[in-house]
Amino acid sequence: MHVVSLRSRSLVAVLAGLVLALATLLFSSCTVSPEALQLFLNQALLQGMITPEQARLIREAARSFQTESRPFTYEEEYAIGRVVAAAVLSQYPVYNQPELTAYVNKIGQGLSFFSARPLLPQGYHILILDSDEAHAFAAPGGFVLVTRGLLSLATSEDMLAALLAHEISHTALGHGLVSLASYRMGDLAMYYAALSTQAANTENKETAALFSAAVHDFVSLISVQGYSQAMEFEADAEAMHILYEAGYRTSALKELVSALADTQNEHIQQYSMQHPLPADRLARIAVLEQQYEQAAELKARRAAARNTAGMFRLESQFSDIGYPASEGSVLEASINAFGPRPQVFGTVAPLELIRRERFEAMKRLF
Repeated sequence: MHVVSLRSRSLVAVLAGLVLALATLLFSSCTVSPEALQLFLNQALLQGMITPEQARLIREAARSFQTESRPFTYEEEYAIGRVVAAAVLSQYPVYNQPELTAYVNKIGQGLSFFSARPLLPQGYHILILDSDEAHAFAAPGGFVLVTRGLLSLATSEDMLAALLAHEISHTALGHGLVSLASYRMGDLAMYYAALSTQAANTENKETAALFSAAVHDFVSLISVQGYSQAMEFEADAEAMHILYEAGYRTSALKELVSALADTQNEHIQQYSMQHPLPADRLARIAVLEQQYEQAAELKARRAAARNTAGMFRLESQFSDIGYPASEGSVLEASINAFGPRPQVFGTVAPLELIRRERFEAMKRLF
């Protein structure tokens, strides 16, 4: 009896291992042909490692894993996002401030154009949740939900843009879908491993029920634990790219993370704990910021070189028609009349002023 018991437990362990191995292979986009699987099962049957019923379950598991591991269509992604958003809205009411919502969405739409997925069929939708808690939910399909308490952390439009860019990055990079797919695979693996120890007439659970539970588990996990550290670092890097391309200060993300680290607000501290340690995030952001500073400097130098070359060409044209050099060149006249273009009459200063004024007007609604 003792030997039989050990053998039974060994078979269960083997089957569970087989199921999990198949899940790993299929989820990582590797393919297991039906012929290869059947050959493997035949050998296992001949050696008495598994029963015919367990072989049937493994074949069924393989088919289910293959189905579950296929890429989501956008229609499915959008539907999932609506379910996740509905689950979040069942816990938090929408903040009834249309003016603030429109302002945040305009910033978000502008940022999304520079994201990894700028053209979602249904676009990006940002909802503000009426709560003093600090939470953000980046759901599949372009849904981003941010609490009023988290928005209050921003002290400038650049910081607000950094916050939104980070959350938009989670959605654009498909982090929610990866998490949900992992839940589905985990549920299926446990399900088929459990079936191997039950009677052959056990009824199969519906995949839809598993997926529905996974959605609610996903919302709960993101509320408490957040995304994985790897995903958070990836979202930070993508957010830096978005800020740079959209013309916001890339240093704003560093300011945001520093504010998270320095705050005494318990709600915001809880949100910060869902992310990697601020020191680790700041170290990575510093490296990226240096790269973008160098890229911006190179971009400015090239623009200045083009402007200078254009002025020399213009001066040469005037010289050809007898423009008196003693009265000053076109280049000198341009510099004297307009001064250093980027500092005085460039687009940077007015845009910064506009952003500062509209942020201050909206800040009172946070």
